[in-house]
Amino acid sequence: MASEQAKKATKGVLPLLIFLGVGAVVIPPTIIVLTAGMMPSIVATFITVNQVKGSVAAMTAMNLAGVIPVVGFLWQRGHTVDQAFNLLSDVFMWLMMLGGAGVAAFLLWGVPIVVQAVYEMQARHMIGRLEKRRMKMIEEWGGRIIEDSRVEPSVPKKSEKSDTEKET
Repeated sequence: MASEQAKKATKGVLPLLIFLGVGAVVIPPTIIVLTAGMMPSIVATFITVNQVKGSVAAMTAMNLAGVIPVVGFLWQRGHTVDQAFNLLSDVFMWLMMLGGAGVAAFLLWGVPIVVQAVYEMQARHMIGRLEKRRMKMIEEWGGRIIEDSRVEPSVPKKSEKSDTEKET
């Protein structure tokens, strides 16, 4: 069981390592920025808290959407290792790179909590409305409605039904 989970967690590691190895030789500044910026997605790949399908993919997509502009700045300002470290020393670049992952984390883990709270408030509101209707019915019909609601409806037994069917 544990080995199956380990295989699932490391399923895409080999292609990622090949990409990083080749990229480190061909385009090292871009790989430096990508590795630093995509760290939340890399961590989320190995630590899957919830098993919702597509949650890691959504996190990776949003994280990549935040990292791509920084890679664009790197290419625009000069594709050097020095420029990559200059961009990584800028707080606003980190905010841009990690902001996408933060938005994804909120969408994946925060929105269900907010939706549950909204449904809970709606249910409480509906209970209040039903209580008001119940009070109005008690005022209009008296206490008799409460007694009638406690009596269970009678269900005809099979023998009674067969007697009525015999008569017809």
